[in-house]
Amino acid sequence: MKASHLWKSGALRAMAPIALVAGSLMGVHGSAAALTTEHGSNCKPYGNSATSGLYSYISGAYNYSGGSMGVACPVVRTAAAPSTGYSVWVDGSASTGTTSCTMYSYNYTGAYLGSISFSATGVFDRLLTLPASQVPTYSSQVVYCYVPANGSLYDVEPVQ
Repeated sequence: MKASHLWKSGALRAMAPIALVAGSLMGVHGSAAALTTEHGSNCKPYGNSATSGLYSYISGAYNYSGGSMGVACPVVRTAAAPSTGYSVWVDGSASTGTTSCTMYSYNYTGAYLGSISFSATGVFDRLLTLPASQVPTYSSQVVYCYVPANGSLYDVEPVQ
């Protein structure tokens, strides 16, 4: 019997949707479960600042410019923000100074929606959370950090 004849059976056609649903209930995850950690080497100097001094290594981005530097890091969001808000972990080291980081949110026209900030010394692993009202579906987020000399950013990790 040819394989094309198997799908002519009404019983097989009726069971196909059930098999798909069962497969999805058994732990097959879609893109909403994607891990979207952005490595520190994806961060770029902010504005017109030259890239000299910001070095990318396998462990992150390091500021060897001799002075403080503004750095912008992408945030990848694969799902709508939960009602509890949208959170991002920022990991790095302020070396002997202070690192200040802010997560900004903008709508699809570039209009400012909100921001949240922290300042840290030493090695840090800090959480930034925006209310869901500031992270609508058609919006984008970015983490901007002011990194002192010899400071570093290891990664930016959304909580999804």
